Amino acid sequence: MTEAAARIIETTARNWSITMSEADLIERIAVAVANHVRPALPVSVTLWDVERIAEYLVRSPKVVRERVVTLPGFPKPIRIPSVQSGKDELAKALPRWKAAEVIAWAESYREQPAGRPRKTD
Repeated sequence: MTEAAARIIETTARNWSITMSEADLIERIAVAVANHVRPALPVSVTLWDVERIAEYLVRSPKVVRERVVTLPGFPKPIRIPSVQSGKDELAKALPRWKAAEVIAWAESYREQPAGRPRKTD
């Protein structure tokens, strides 16, 4: 546990009049939670599936699968091969897309402000 986390637990225990056994329990819970939380991968290297793209675009997975990823300008998928259980041949890999490319594609559709640009002096 970090020094900062230990100070927070100690301060909390003092402020709430928590007994040491309760403070120990809080510490154990904090350590257990920290051990189960994986750090997030940077968007630049994260791969998304259809469901994650649907969540980002606020669309259904079916619409994304049938109407979005098939658009001409949509980023090309990455297909990581794998061997199916009990078989020697490579299985057809499910498509994945680089999150950063999907985000850039979506941002390319951002509407520009209407009208003439303001005159600057």
